[in-house]
Amino acid sequence: MREPRKFRIGQRAEARRAANDAGSRVLTVEDEANIEAFTLKVVEAIELLNEEIAAIRAGRLQRVGELFEPKSALLKWLELRVPLVEPFLAGEVAQQHGLPAKLTELQQVVSEDGALLQRMARAAGSIVREIKKATERSGLNGLYGKSGQKIAAQPGGRLRIDREF
Repeated sequence: MREPRKFRIGQRAEARRAANDAGSRVLTVEDEANIEAFTLKVVEAIELLNEEIAAIRAGRLQRVGELFEPKSALLKWLELRVPLVEPFLAGEVAQQHGLPAKLTELQQVVSEDGALLQRMARAAGSIVREIKKATERSGLNGLYGKSGQKIAAQPGGRLRIDREF
């Protein structure tokens, strides 16, 4: 004979019934595992962002590009798991893991990294604009005929080829 299937909602209801204090949130084993895994990923994210900040300050911009994919995947993982952990952030288990302090540290590192990346983007945009200006200044923007007038400025805008020398 088969054992009856167990569902998470049923496990949570059993845990609630077993708890004496009805006002507190009841953690299941899965909730505790989620908090622990989330804490480990937050620490990993802090280390990764600190590595990126160090690479930016050292001028190793290739490393910044290499860190983009792992950073994106890690931050997406954290974003998707926040709803599982958020109700328990003020709880005892989250405090034991030091999660609130680590989240504060993550927030500081994210804002520092964001500010550095924003400055890099502005600098890159300025460089592109200056290169474009220099190119346009040297290239004279178009083709000119033998009289020195722009070919596009001729009436009708058609290019005429003179085969006689």
